[in-house]
Amino acid sequence: MRIISLVPSLSETVCDLGLRHELVGCTQFCVEPRDLHRTATRIGGTKTPDVELIRSLHPTHLLANQEENPREPVLELARDIPTLVSFPKGPEDVPEMLRDIGRFLSCEARAEEWALGIEKLLKTPPRHSPRRFLYMIWQNPYMIAGPDTYIARTLHSIGWINAYQGPERYPALDIPALAACEADIILLSSEPYPFRRRDADRLRAQWPAAPRLARVDGQTLSWAGTRTREALEQLGKEEADWLKDFSPLSANP
Repeated sequence: MRIISLVPSLSETVCDLGLRHELVGCTQFCVEPRDLHRTATRIGGTKTPDVELIRSLHPTHLLANQEENPREPVLELARDIPTLVSFPKGPEDVPEMLRDIGRFLSCEARAEEWALGIEKLLKTPPRHSPRRFLYMIWQNPYMIAGPDTYIARTLHSIGWINAYQGPERYPALDIPALAACEADIILLSSEPYPFRRRDADRLRAQWPAAPRLARVDGQTLSWAGTRTREALEQLGKEEADWLKDFSPLSANP
């Protein structure tokens, strides 16, 4: 097989399923495993795949995601390359997605192991103190993950509630709109925008009455695939193990 993945979480999944050496192409954002680009050709970004470069690699299998990849290049490539397009809406959809990938890539037994492991974790979801959260993914403008996202559903699994209840999946909100949500915790993600202490300090300066600000691992909470197992395991631990508070306004941001 000569596999190309257009999605970071699926590139990692392919490697976890024992097919790293069959993965001949991936995006520039496919950073796990860390040295993946030593063995797989970069074929552009998730939104800007290089169709001709992909074809030149003579792939036999293509993995894409309905949300992360634009429709037109995927349809163009799918005319000639066997293609599997996934779109898990929450962690509960991941086991079947893994089984689909297992059938597609002829690694059913390994995929089933991962699927069963995730299903076991889903049967006894951890419960934490209820919180109203906003999960921030971008700044300038501030953008959050709405309720109809994989991120939000992952946090819903531990009993947390998205303080934003509008229809948009990734709305841009100004400070008054953020405040109107009445969240009791703001989660600042490590990706796609890598929030740092200086960003938290800037947000506090703009919003002095902001609730608790905490850093979270964006890969763990947003990558659907084999990484889902790690997310569910992490969420089962004490909050201090996966929530890292930004200290109040610092003289050394």
